[in-house]
Amino acid sequence: MAMDRYTRFANEWKAVGVTSRVRWHQHSTLDRFNGMLVKKLAEKYGEDARALMEEVAYQIGLEDGEKICENLGVDLAAPKSALIPLETVGLISGVDSEVADDRKSRQFPQLTFKCYGCLFGQIFDGLDQDIRERVCRQYSLGLVHAVNKGAEIKLQRKCCAGNRQCEFVVAFR
Repeated sequence: MAMDRYTRFANEWKAVGVTSRVRWHQHSTLDRFNGMLVKKLAEKYGEDARALMEEVAYQIGLEDGEKICENLGVDLAAPKSALIPLETVGLISGVDSEVADDRKSRQFPQLTFKCYGCLFGQIFDGLDQDIRERVCRQYSLGLVHAVNKGAEIKLQRKCCAGNRQCEFVVAFR
C-alpha cells in the first residue's frame, strides 16, 4: 500500500512538471552562481582573473568546436569550415546570422560572420562589459581554432557595446 501511495504521489507531481521545474531551478542557480563567482573573482584578483577567464573560455570554445566538427563531419580543409562551429552556436542560440566572403584580393583571405544578436547574451547576462568581450572573443577564437589553428579573429561590432549585431572577421594566413 505504501508503494501505491508513493507511485501515485510521484506520478501526480510528474504530471504537473515538478521534475522539469527542479532541473530549471538547478540550471538557474548554477548560472547565477557562476555569474557571481566571475564578478567576485574579477573584483578581487583583477587582471589575473580576467586572463584566467580568457584562457578557460578559449579552452571551452576549442573543445566545443571540436565536438561540433566531429558531430557534423566538417571538412577541415575548406576555408569556410572555420566558421561552421561559430554558425552552429548561433543556430543553437536562436540568433540569425550570415557568412560573407571577402571579395577583395588580399594576401590573406578573410571571412565575415555577422549575427543579429548576442550569441552568448543569456550566458553573459549581468557580467561586466570588459569580461563579456574578452570571454566572447576567446571562446569564439577557440571555436574557429578547432578547424584552423592559423586563423585570427577580430570583433568589428559587438552587441554588448551597443550595436545591433556582432561582426566577427576571420583572417587566414
